[in-house]
Amino acid sequence: MDKVVENYLEYLKEIRNLSEHTLTAYKTDLKKFENYCQINNLKIVEVTKVESRRYVATLMRDEKLSNNSINRTLSTLRGFYLYLNKHNISSNNPFSKIESRTRTRRLPQVLSVNDVEKLLTFVPTDFKELRDLVMFNFFYSTGARMSELLGANISNLELKDERLLVKGKGSHYRYLFLNPSTIELLNTYLEQKKDYQLSKAIKDKNDLEAILIGINGKRLSPSSCHSIFEKYRKSLGIGLHFTPHMLRHSFATHLLDNDAGIRVVQKLLGHQSISTTQIYTHVSRQRLRKVYESSHPHGRKEK
Repeated sequence: MDKVVENYLEYLKEIRNLSEHTLTAYKTDLKKFENYCQINNLKIVEVTKVESRRYVATLMRDEKLSNNSINRTLSTLRGFYLYLNKHNISSNNPFSKIESRTRTRRLPQVLSVNDVEKLLTFVPTDFKELRDLVMFNFFYSTGARMSELLGANISNLELKDERLLVKGKGSHYRYLFLNPSTIELLNTYLEQKKDYQLSKAIKDKNDLEAILIGINGKRLSPSSCHSIFEKYRKSLGIGLHFTPHMLRHSFATHLLDNDAGIRVVQKLLGHQSISTTQIYTHVSRQRLRKVYESSHPHGRKEK
C-alpha cells in the first residue's frame, strides 16, 4: 500500500496541482488511516462501510478532531478510494455515504492598525532584521499567502509597475501590488542580499533567485518563517497567535474597514470563491458593532 499511497500523492501533485501544504495534510490522513487498519487487522481494500464509520467515530471520540478536520479526512479517504476504484485495486468506497459535518468557521484574528504600525516601523540593526522588516511589509502590503511569498523569485518582481507575480493555489497566477515604502525597503535589501549570499558562497540558482532568504543564505523555509514571527510576537508584545496568515487577515480586514469592495479584496487575496472572502465582512461588522456600542448614546451598554 505504501507504493499505492505514493502514486496517489504523485497524482494529486502532478494532475490535481495541489499545494505542498495540502499534500502533507493528505499524507498525514492516509498514514493515520493505514495505522488504524493495521492495529485492527483490516485490509485497506476490504474496509466496509461499518468499519469506515467506526474509524470516523474514533477520530471524533478519541482524537477529538474538529468538524473541519473530520471533513478533510473524509475528503482525503473518499478521493483515495476513488483512485483505488479507477485503478482496479478496490471495488468499493466505504466513505462515500458518510455525510460531511457542519463546518465551523472561526472569525480570523487581526492586528490593530497601531500594532501594524509598530511592526512595520522598527529600525533594523543588521541584514537579518532588514530581511524581517521587508518580509512583514510584504505580507501586510500584499495579503500574500506564506507559500506564495516564500516561493517568489526576484525575476517575478516588476518594480517599475510596483507589483509582484506569484503562483497561488491551483497554480493560478496573480499580481500583488507593492506600495512605495515596501519598494524602497526592498531595493536596499536586495543590494545587501547579494553581498550576504556571496559571503555564504551560495551558488544554487534557486537560492540566488529567492526574494526571502534565511540566515544560511538559502531560500527561507516555512519553519524558519514561523520562528521569525514567534520571535517578534514576544519582542513586540503581540498578545495574539502571530502568524503570516494573520497579516493576510489584517490586510483584508483593514481594506474592508476602509471601504474597499469585497470583489476587489477577493481578487487581491486570490480567492476562487467569494464565500471565502465573506468571512472578513463579519470581522468588519463586529468592529462596527463595538464602535456603535461604545460611541452612540443609545447604543452604549452598561458596564
